[in-house]
Amino acid sequence: ALGAVGLCSYILLAGGVKSIGKVCLLAVPVCFGILITLCIRTCMDPYGPQGFLTLINPQWSTLSEATAWLEAAAHVVFSLQLGSGVISTYGGYNKFNHNIIRDCWVIIIGHIFWVLLSVFLIFSLFGVAYKEDTINLKNLSPDHPLISITGEGVWLGAITLVESSFNELSYDWLWAGLFFILMVIICITSIFGYVELITNTLISPSATCFRFKPLLSLLTVLSLSLIGLLLTTEGGIHIYYLLHTSLASWPLLLFTIITILTSVYSHGISYIVKDISSMCKTTLSHIISS
Repeated sequence: ALGAVGLCSYILLAGGVKSIGKVCLLAVPVCFGILITLCIRTCMDPYGPQGFLTLINPQWSTLSEATAWLEAAAHVVFSLQLGSGVISTYGGYNKFNHNIIRDCWVIIIGHIFWVLLSVFLIFSLFGVAYKEDTINLKNLSPDHPLISITGEGVWLGAITLVESSFNELSYDWLWAGLFFILMVIICITSIFGYVELITNTLISPSATCFRFKPLLSLLTVLSLSLIGLLLTTEGGIHIYYLLHTSLASWPLLLFTIITILTSVYSHGISYIVKDISSMCKTTLSHIISS
């Protein structure tokens, strides 16, 4: 399976950014379709909507905690890949007069719908898994938070939801399979962006290196496949948590903030507004410029 994913990824990457764009034009509607389908299925269970309504009820006292705002900001940066270079790498293939403001609105609105559907699905699946005990998930002591029961990341998706939630639904194998297909599509499309980012970074010093881009893409995919192969060993879970803690959390957020701040400072805010107006052929209002 790992070899098949790596081979498919390399074929699409070697075909260029146009082939990636065509695949994503198909992958995005498929992902939304699967997500909506799973949401509808959880609504058909009597405990699904009940679990969502129970867990979505906010605890307003949390808004006074600084850590809650920091966690929310970090999730926004990670989910939109702000400052990581992926979006700017893809944006570099656009024409100069491409309307990037419209693209930003499309990304933001699409992301909001995706987050709302994802939250509804997860909370509904919690309701299916814990049924009448869902209310107890909101009344946990600070020493035993919700994440200590449900888990997060891989544990939440592969253990809690599959073994506890989907197992309670009829034709559980079908819905669990759709859920894993959704996860695979999301991961593969994310790989496209990061491999494109890495290869473009390596060939950027000289235009003569452009002809080696397919080779660099192959080497990058092979390197990622070897890392993925290490995760399949008995100690793979420890390697995963090491990478997740050391690279995919606060270091990525720190370098993202540094990248954004240095880019804005180097180019200048006034020049950024001027360039955006020139590219989109529109005059930005004083409110937007501010």
